[in-house]
Order: sequence, then C-alpha cells, then structure tokens
Amino acid sequence: MTVDDQFTDLLARRGARDRVADRDRLRLIVDASRRGYTHRVISDRLGTVSQATVTRLLQRAEHDPDLVRETPAEVIDRCAAGEIDPAEMMERLMGWRYTFGYLPTVNGNETDAYITGDWNEVELAYYRGFLTDDQFQALADRQNEILDRLSSP
Repeated sequence: MTVDDQFTDLLARRGARDRVADRDRLRLIVDASRRGYTHRVISDRLGTVSQATVTRLLQRAEHDPDLVRETPAEVIDRCAAGEIDPAEMMERLMGWRYTFGYLPTVNGNETDAYITGDWNEVELAYYRGFLTDDQFQALADRQNEILDRLSSP
C-alpha cells in the first residue's frame, strides 16, 4: 500500500466516523426530545450544536423518520470506522431485507426521478471501496437467492 493509498484510507475512515457520529447525535437528540428535554437543554448539554440546529434536526427527523433508522450504509460505515469487524458487518448485511431503487409512476407514466433503495447503498459502498469483491459478491448472491425464492411458484 502506498503512502497515497494510506492517506485516502485515512480520509475514508474519518468520513465514516463522522457519518456515524452524526447519525448517533441525531438519534440522541430525537431521544432527548421524546423524553421531554427542551431544545435549549439539548443544545446546552451537547455544547456542539445551537438550539436552532437542534430544532432543524428534529424537524428533519419528524419529516423523514428514516433518518434515524439503521441503514446498510451505516453498518458499512461502522465497520470502516472500526466500531464493528468485517464479520459482524457481513452477518448483519447478509440478513438485511433490502429495498431496491425504482422509477416512480404518475398516472401510469414513469417519471425521470429515481427513488433509491437500501441495495443502492451497498452498491455505492462497493464502488467507493468499502466492500471487497468477495463481500459484494456474497451479498449479491444472497439477494439473488432471496429473489429467486420469492419469484418461484
């Protein structure tokens, strides 16, 4: 591995840690709000976000509850960040019930908007180098098995 490869790996791990930390912070803020803490108290205790930011984050989470659910991208980031090992990552991803991207229709006509699914996160992680060829192939094979079973009479 070259010095440049080591540096880009360092950048990738830092990005993964930041994304995991952001997700954990959002979950903590949502939990604190549900427990009755005011936005001011949450902001003061965290000491890293303003009261206005707490309000915006809570509004986003209320509008899109998926922001606080665990995703395949988060599992992969937790591995890249060193929080879980590759075996645990693969165990969790192999058991995932993936959604797949699609083109929505309006009045029977396909639109040009693409709605992503969980599987898109796996593909992106692979293309960004967070999954090895073997890991990606194992996940793809597992999904093909599931899809074959579902389509069989």
